Amino acid sequence: MNVVTVKINGSEYNLKGEEREEYLHRVASYVDKRIIDMLKKNSRLNVSDASVLAALNIVDEKFKADNIIETLKKEAEQASNAEKALQTQVNDLKRHINNLEEYNIELQNKLESTKSGEYIKEIEDENKALREELELLKETSKKYLKEKNDLKAENKELKFQVQSSKYKIMDLQNRLIENQIDLAKIKKKDNPLLNIK
Repeated sequence: MNVVTVKINGSEYNLKGEEREEYLHRVASYVDKRIIDMLKKNSRLNVSDASVLAALNIVDEKFKADNIIETLKKEAEQASNAEKALQTQVNDLKRHINNLEEYNIELQNKLESTKSGEYIKEIEDENKALREELELLKETSKKYLKEKNDLKAENKELKFQVQSSKYKIMDLQNRLIENQIDLAKIKKKDNPLLNIK
């Protein structure tokens, strides 16, 4: 466990946490800045009121970040479901292409084995139509594969955003805890009845 001494609004506090020292200093610095901003915006505020307002703003940020994370999770889930559906379509198209290729081979074999000119023309026409359908299916398959890859990239980005938002929430939660500690210390300092031993 790391223990660091930080300054918040001119007072020193010892912070303990599993996080790195740099992180704990960042949390304290953020809380300090928010309290000082509150005091600058309204010079009539005392430190206790400024701390409460800073805490309210930090919690507001946390709630908004929570909402963003929920939205990103839903978008990531939708992208994942769309990717699965596209993969199923791609697999179906591949099977259909394989069936058409087998049928095409069968028709070519029949074409080679027959000697009737009229039958050959009929088979050639059918074979040509099948080749065109095969090419169309291949193009469709490429399109679905591209959409699948695009969705994968989008899903990856959404997962990254969800992870970033989680870290932001953790940061905000730590700031809130530190702010609550600061508020309790300030209340104790400002209330002479609490200092009686």
